[in-house]
Amino acid sequence: MTFIPFARLSLLVAAALTVVSSVHATESMRIPANKNETMRVEAQQENPSVHQVAKRTMLGRQDAGLVNFAYYVNWAIYAGLGNFMPTDIVPDHLTHILYSFADIDPATGHLTLSDEWADEQITFDGDDTTEAGTNLYGCLKQMYKMKLAKRSLKVLLSVGGYTWSQEGHFGFVTNDAARAQFVTDAVQLIEDYGFDGIDLDFEFPANADEGTGYGKLFTELRAAFDTLQTTKGDAEPYQLTVAVSSGAANYANLDVPTMDAALSYWNLMAYDYSGAWLDFVANQANVIPDGVNNVSTKQALDWYAGAGATTNKMVLGIPIYGRGFEETDGLGATYNGVGAGTTDPGVWAYKNLPFAGAEVFENTTSISSYSYDSAKREWISYDTPAISAAKGQYAADNGLAGTMFWELSTDKVGEDSLVTAAAGKLGTLDATENHINFPNSKWDNIKNNLGQSTTRRSHMRRTRAVSL
Repeated sequence: MTFIPFARLSLLVAAALTVVSSVHATESMRIPANKNETMRVEAQQENPSVHQVAKRTMLGRQDAGLVNFAYYVNWAIYAGLGNFMPTDIVPDHLTHILYSFADIDPATGHLTLSDEWADEQITFDGDDTTEAGTNLYGCLKQMYKMKLAKRSLKVLLSVGGYTWSQEGHFGFVTNDAARAQFVTDAVQLIEDYGFDGIDLDFEFPANADEGTGYGKLFTELRAAFDTLQTTKGDAEPYQLTVAVSSGAANYANLDVPTMDAALSYWNLMAYDYSGAWLDFVANQANVIPDGVNNVSTKQALDWYAGAGATTNKMVLGIPIYGRGFEETDGLGATYNGVGAGTTDPGVWAYKNLPFAGAEVFENTTSISSYSYDSAKREWISYDTPAISAAKGQYAADNGLAGTMFWELSTDKVGEDSLVTAAAGKLGTLDATENHINFPNSKWDNIKNNLGQSTTRRSHMRRTRAVSL
């Protein structure tokens, strides 16, 4: 019989008594089956009519050093997401990039990269494959190049995601030996590819044993990362982050206190509140309860805080995509179909929204927005720049760590960028320096920082000599 501490048991009982939410597993964070097909693009409405449904007064407080995370997926380079390359990323308003996804052997815990061509081999302008040594190319060289150009930009390797979680690849967490293998591999991947840490995305622990094992994994990773930092004399710790759900059924088995003690940040997947699994139209990412659906970002944040998560480690997730509903009269109404979607049914890339003929509605009370074409009776829940900015303000006003985005290939640029809009409300962004000291990498160009002259003293812990 498994013993569950009273505090943990209380959380499980509370979750069980909670009305079942309609948050689905975050299918948007899946690897699309058609990643090599040309992305579907619809005619876009220029200068759409925008209606503000309500008004909300924000406190205007801006905390220093907040974070702005974004996921970059290694399949973005293929036609399904429009051949979005690492060189297309605008890092100006980012503090972290979560490079996605690495995979795990569920039997052994062995952690590996998932696409050798994308990760290590594809070449970009300026790459010289005739240079001496064993060298890294691919998207990961470009990530390291961005780190050297912007020393406050941290790049973490994200592990898992929807697809491999649903296929059972996190089954290893209940096995002590497999967790040890995972930790060993995680440290080696950090050293080889120049990462600043690891992000875990397990969707989701199905029972108390998986939740306990998952918690142990964070503790073991934190110990290994601290040892790595001490051994190398690095000034900054290696970061450990997690993607977690906003739905009660999905977070019920998390060992929050154990995870919180080890984590740098919690990335709350504050989206996918609606979709084809519902029988009515609803917002997919509202912050405040809207009276239509029984889920909101605020409710999730309150639960995590009550369960033991540190509020200033919580990062508010923002979708860079929309969820569509067809043949509907709008919010709360029935519908017939969700539409073809850009790459997955019902899921539309933000950079193609709003569609021609649609009007845009922004609700600053629930902090949500949508477009509606009354002629087509097509309704799409997505975040506008104004709503993304409001979410950034909400994060700052409520003592959160910042904002996170899924995912970069679908954003717009300039004043229409959701990433930029949120960053503008976060105040001073986190300027912690990244890691560029990897003498044990298997790649020669990572060892020598791509041949650039860098001063090692600046990112090493300074110690004072003591005479005995």
